[in-house]
Amino acid sequence: MDKVSIDLRLRPVRLAFLVRPQDAVRLQSIFQINTCLWGGRFNPIIPFFKRLPAWWDREGYGVDNARQVSDGYIDFFEPDFLIEAEKGLSEGLGYSPKRVLQIDDVLERNKLKLEQGVGQSVFELYRNLYEEEFQFVRRHPRNFVIPKPKDSKFRLFAAALFGAFPTETGLTYLKRAFKDAFAPAEIAFDAAAFVELLKKRYLSPLHVGEMKLEADYSSYEETVLFIVNPSKPSDLIDFWNYRAIHRSVLAVPFQWLPQMSEILKKIILEGYRPLPGNSNGVMLRVKVMFARSFSIAQCDQLYPKHLQTTQPHANLVQTWYPPFWRPPPSMMARTIRPRLEAKSKRVDIPFDPEDPKVQFDLLAPDFAARYANKNGWANIVRMRSWHRESVATVFPCDVRASVVPRYGFGDERPIATTEGLVCFSRFKEDSAYWELFSGSDTFNQWFEAKNIESVLSDAGRATQQMVQALGGFWGVGQIANKGVVELLEGMTRSVSKSLKRHEFENRINRALGEKHPYRKTFETLVDKKAVELGYELKCPRCHSWTWFALSQLNALVECDLCLRGFPFPLKDPTKIDLARWAYRVVGPFALPGYAKGAYTSALALRFFVNVIGRSHDAQITWSGGQNMTFPDGEKPEADILLWYQRKSRNGCDNETDIVFGEAKSFGKECFLDDDFDRMMEIAETFPCSIIVFATMKEASELSKGELKKLRRFAEWGLEFDKDRQKDQSGGHYAHWNRAFLRTPLKRDLSREEG
Repeated sequence: MDKVSIDLRLRPVRLAFLVRPQDAVRLQSIFQINTCLWGGRFNPIIPFFKRLPAWWDREGYGVDNARQVSDGYIDFFEPDFLIEAEKGLSEGLGYSPKRVLQIDDVLERNKLKLEQGVGQSVFELYRNLYEEEFQFVRRHPRNFVIPKPKDSKFRLFAAALFGAFPTETGLTYLKRAFKDAFAPAEIAFDAAAFVELLKKRYLSPLHVGEMKLEADYSSYEETVLFIVNPSKPSDLIDFWNYRAIHRSVLAVPFQWLPQMSEILKKIILEGYRPLPGNSNGVMLRVKVMFARSFSIAQCDQLYPKHLQTTQPHANLVQTWYPPFWRPPPSMMARTIRPRLEAKSKRVDIPFDPEDPKVQFDLLAPDFAARYANKNGWANIVRMRSWHRESVATVFPCDVRASVVPRYGFGDERPIATTEGLVCFSRFKEDSAYWELFSGSDTFNQWFEAKNIESVLSDAGRATQQMVQALGGFWGVGQIANKGVVELLEGMTRSVSKSLKRHEFENRINRALGEKHPYRKTFETLVDKKAVELGYELKCPRCHSWTWFALSQLNALVECDLCLRGFPFPLKDPTKIDLARWAYRVVGPFALPGYAKGAYTSALALRFFVNVIGRSHDAQITWSGGQNMTFPDGEKPEADILLWYQRKSRNGCDNETDIVFGEAKSFGKECFLDDDFDRMMEIAETFPCSIIVFATMKEASELSKGELKKLRRFAEWGLEFDKDRQKDQSGGHYAHWNRAFLRTPLKRDLSREEG
């Protein structure tokens, strides 16, 4: 029985609200909706543009366009659902229409569930907190508040900072429930009241909405003071999103800086302290950020006047807004979302490889009602197979239109993201019944969704049989030696496909050498039945040798060459000129042409898993070679197909890399023009995929022609995909490299260039 480990993590449904950045009325509704959702503070707001306004890039670099920004927000936050402030804003973003909703679709009217609503309402959370904790008299009462701004122009700011309840008919029960459960103080909110709130702990509706939820941030960071203009909805959107991904962010209206200067300077000075656990003198500092509506001249005027302290090392100001929607260069640390978790568990489930089905119970919030919305909360499922070759556990991350096998019943499929597979539940006691799939089956389903026909090639079948025969990629590592591979290939060219027992073992050991890391290659080949022990007998008539399996030995045997029978040497079975023990290659190892290229393909896959994968705790889903038929009629073949994902213990994993490869064994000229044409066709069909040319030849053995073609192919692959902000090979470009662009051009790689 094989086993699969399943890590489950419960978090709220993540909604992304798409709104025009100057639409204050709808932005107020968005703040109100998120106040009424469990974990609503972490739901991003995506500004919608047709063209980027001048204030978007205060420095004037002009790096992004409107589509890049929208795509970048979606890629960064990976929302489960898109909520349109106006119908049609999501058109052209490639997001699945099934997961695009309108603002009125989110909250339940008059506590009616059925098919209404998405996400977990705070109503059950309030009731649970009251019953467990707040109905009793506390020694230290909690300070619940509902700030109400004195000046109406600060209404939107107060909603962004503290939350606000909707006033629509059918939704007023939520504010009433908050007041009944916590008896909050409704305070008149102005600069003086803000100062008093900062002097003592308080709980606003937005804070209560994230109870029963832990946010694990990837880095330790002190408070950020975010200076905003409350009359600019775009400033509040920036603040909302920045706070969603950082531990402690406090918005401050620039109009209140004179009254709040003293307490803000105190926060800055108290925040200047050593980083806990660091003995190298690293100090934490409170950062002051100015929203993008302020000019550089305004920042230079406001900061020294109201925020600069007498401790020069404590002062830290940032006038630019971090472009988290822009993928960073691979050599830089990523900005990632906090990891939200209400509860988690791990289960190890055995399954039969012949009928790979598993069952496991999903997680649900303890405070939730038995029946929730259709999509009440999310379970994040991360699978790890104990045998990396048995089932698919990694998928292309695509929150827009994810293509993942239909594991359970019905039409609902999980969404593949950098967190894992996202599944939604509406029942508190819900279970998942999943049928697991092999890598080849999963690739075939993925191709089918893209209108691509695919079938496992003969070479691909040989690769899968070889990996399976060796017991996985650990066993493949045992043959990662040129001499061993050439020995096995040489045996396929002999008539008997066999070699004397002692000679076989000795030649294996000579090929490995004394310092080779694998010293059990001989045992592995025997144990995994890559070779089979038998008996070679010399025909007394034609004097040729014939190999017999142990089960074939009998008193009378038949010669393979002359097809005549002859008696087994019963009187002297150990006479070396008549009989000898010998190993014969069997299964895929007996195929000619280096097992139809399976050695190279298997070793290349093993390179991703055990060589570079081990250092990054990576996982792959792989398939043997596939013959594909594209919608345009092209019929390329790939010898190597895999999805490669670097895992992270904290936070989100890296995006899954899509890898296609051409595998060749040896030869004077391995890679020909047709090979490059096929891989170019694949690269154009799957932009930003990684293309691999694998061979068992040493780099120094590649011909000048091969090197020239490989170089030209690599240069072609550096064409920049401006919408994705990646090159064709999947690498990211920083904005300062944006000038390195090439016009897409399918080249004749065999053509000499001046």
